[in-house]
Amino acid sequence: MALRLPLGTSDFAQLRRDGDHYVDKSGLAVELIRTSSRVVLLPRPRRFGKTLNLSMLRYWFERPVEPGGTDIAGLFAGLDVTTAGEDVAARFQRHPVIFLTFKDVKNKTWETCRANVVALLRSEVLRHRPTWSAVALADDDRQVLEALASGTATDSALQSALRVLCRAIALGTGEDAVLLIDEYDTPIHSGWIHGYYDEVIELFRNLLSGGLKDNPHIYRGVLTGILRVAKESIFSGLNNVSVHTMLSGPFSRWFGFTDAEVDELCRLAGPEADREGIREWYNGYLMGGHVVYNPWSVLSYLAAMSDGFKPYWINTASDEILRRLLIGAGLGIQAELAALVAGGELVEQVSEDIQLRDLGKGGSDVWSFLLFSGYLKATDVRIGDRTVATLKIPNREVVLAYRAMFLRWFEAGVGTGREVDALCRSLLSGDEIGFEGRLQRLVVNSLSYFDVGGRTPEAVYQAFLVGLLVQLDATHIVDANREAGFGRYDVCVRPRLPAGAGLSPAVGAAPGSRAGAVLELKVVDPNRETWEAALDSAMRQIHDRAYAAAAREAGADPVWLWAAVFDGKRVRVKVEPG
Repeated sequence: MALRLPLGTSDFAQLRRDGDHYVDKSGLAVELIRTSSRVVLLPRPRRFGKTLNLSMLRYWFERPVEPGGTDIAGLFAGLDVTTAGEDVAARFQRHPVIFLTFKDVKNKTWETCRANVVALLRSEVLRHRPTWSAVALADDDRQVLEALASGTATDSALQSALRVLCRAIALGTGEDAVLLIDEYDTPIHSGWIHGYYDEVIELFRNLLSGGLKDNPHIYRGVLTGILRVAKESIFSGLNNVSVHTMLSGPFSRWFGFTDAEVDELCRLAGPEADREGIREWYNGYLMGGHVVYNPWSVLSYLAAMSDGFKPYWINTASDEILRRLLIGAGLGIQAELAALVAGGELVEQVSEDIQLRDLGKGGSDVWSFLLFSGYLKATDVRIGDRTVATLKIPNREVVLAYRAMFLRWFEAGVGTGREVDALCRSLLSGDEIGFEGRLQRLVVNSLSYFDVGGRTPEAVYQAFLVGLLVQLDATHIVDANREAGFGRYDVCVRPRLPAGAGLSPAVGAAPGSRAGAVLELKVVDPNRETWEAALDSAMRQIHDRAYAAAAREAGADPVWLWAAVFDGKRVRVKVEPG
């Protein structure tokens, strides 16, 4: 039987009834039952299984709203949760559940956003009507529920909606409620983008505070989202909410796929599954010390292996916030990102509390946003008075996202990506005149736009070049400051395909796909040294320190040795075959 993959299915019952393959994350229910925390917030990147996990929790905990409801025990047959112990089994279909997902509340206006939030609350109130309508409620509580059921709730009724509904269904069932809130911050992101941030923050602060703070009728509450929006904005006064981000150990195994889970998926998919390719493209995330793969991209690849590897996760994103962060002037992070794209790392302060209002004004929030959104990974995390982490790009798929960003930066400076493409072709064909002329124009038109934020002159030009050359990512690896021969080169471009691999004759190799290049960069002071002397010095360093070794080892043929000398926005280059 062919492997059935649950692409786009976020309803646990539908997935199981359709016979789709389920990577067993039911241990989340076990950990939730055994935690000492009544309410947990679990921020994770988008498409990492948050909605499906909350749907699984719903089916495990929820008692039928109507007497004699459907027997769903078969949905969990063979899953870890069924053998976890009597304490876990005792919670099966025991509690009333409130389930809200805000993942589709992405509206351009405040009025539409509020209307959609009200509609979601109304749906849950109506779903539980058989329970709350049959019990004696205080007049105020019944008025709130009736207003919610009719869609005429005031802001005051919205503030008390979750608390009142929890109390009513607890009275009606004799059991405390399980409250599941999925993607709570999606409407907040839209508010930040479209200009109604203050209104949506006030709505969710009141809704969550009213529903979670000192609510005696909650057995467990789970909130998911991408970010932990700063405590003073949303979770003010909610001391009972335990937050477990990607840096935390608890709950770290349940979002994304582990190595063992990907191994099993590949075994089921058959021998054509490229296990090492999956590792290169979709691995690299670290959650609580566990190595994790992007589940959406892994499943998308396995569902269409003949199409090869694609940036599936990146292609499903709206990059509006990223564009505002990374393309906005004055951020001073383009050079740092260029270093990351070249395989480097940064040590930066990160914060689990994101000040979304001030995002884009500098500080650690930019790096924190990139980390917790899945565009960076953190290693060597050091927690003290402040949290400091070593940041890297997790995998090749995410490199492509930064590649697109760099192209937009340069397009903002020169108006087209064709000049960058032509520059790359000149580099790999040894075209000295073409490379120098194009690099000169790009430096004049774009270097001032490329915010380098106080780096040394050599580092400025190095970051600028890496940003340009990352457009070669499909066929080449571009990195900087790596050891080769007897020293560290400035920039190296080497082919991705190993020596002797090549493309099929029917397809043909892309021009320059085998070529490699090594660049040594220098800043010249014309009052002390001639351009020619500086170029000769840079070229001599390439030869003496055997920098071309890295390109040759990767199978590059030919290898072009480039010396590039800069004086402000003036450029001279020299090339020799390696």
